[in-house]
Amino acid sequence: MKLSRLLFALTAALLVAAPLARAQEATGKKKLAITKMVATPSLTERMKKQGVALSLSSVIEALDSQVHDRVLNTRRFEILERSDADALATESAAAGEAFAFNKADYVMTIRVDAFNDRLEERRLASLGKTVRARVIELSAVAKITEVATQRAVASASFKVSKRDSENRSENTTVRVGEASDDLLSEAVGEIAQKIAVRAADVVSPARIIGKRDKIVTINRNDQSGIKPGQTWEIFVLGDDLVDPDTGEKTREEVFVGKVKITRVTPQNSQAEIIEDTGIDKGAVARLIESAEDTES
Repeated sequence: MKLSRLLFALTAALLVAAPLARAQEATGKKKLAITKMVATPSLTERMKKQGVALSLSSVIEALDSQVHDRVLNTRRFEILERSDADALATESAAAGEAFAFNKADYVMTIRVDAFNDRLEERRLASLGKTVRARVIELSAVAKITEVATQRAVASASFKVSKRDSENRSENTTVRVGEASDDLLSEAVGEIAQKIAVRAADVVSPARIIGKRDKIVTINRNDQSGIKPGQTWEIFVLGDDLVDPDTGEKTREEVFVGKVKITRVTPQNSQAEIIEDTGIDKGAVARLIESAEDTES
């Protein structure tokens, strides 16, 4: 009798746990596959002719690892790396399974479409000398596709420009296009950060997850681009909206206030409310872009 009761209790527990597990899975991190970074064919050919193909290769390799690192550290996704597809396919074959990226919720593809590594020269007549500065310019296009619908949910171009902090005199010797230096690393790191922030905002917009008096907590950490001093607008989601021309469905966003970021941690961020007409848990937070952010 005791055994039958135990079996009955175990079965009941499993029946309760199964829907709970499915619910937790549904609200968990989205699975994101990041394709291996590539440059456009025309850019690759141009870099070869200019003799700086090694710099471009270094940028592609660095971007591959940097984007993965920055996206992972947003804590918004479970990452499935397409750059490791060969190893994953071999492992799946050994287990008698077929490996496919359709297990991901989203796929992000990135193409580097512009790259310049040059010296700028300027003659200072008053000082009677010529100064030179190295400039790195990098541009990439990132696209996020929803696997279930094969619909592109976002596509954006990102550009960065980095210049030597110190100018070189005319007798300074420098080799343009060296494979490894700080300037290249800075450019790659900045563009990787922009891509990661955009991916997080598209798939999982920042939200208010706590409110205490005049302080709110936002689910964005110190790796997501959020910084003390920034001003964010807060919106609550309203009715479903349908564009009569395209049939595209969106959600109405109703402005309910503004907050100013005061503290950023490895887990979340806190902000002080500066305007409130209905801020509450679950509201969407969006950074007010400065003119500098828009131009970059």
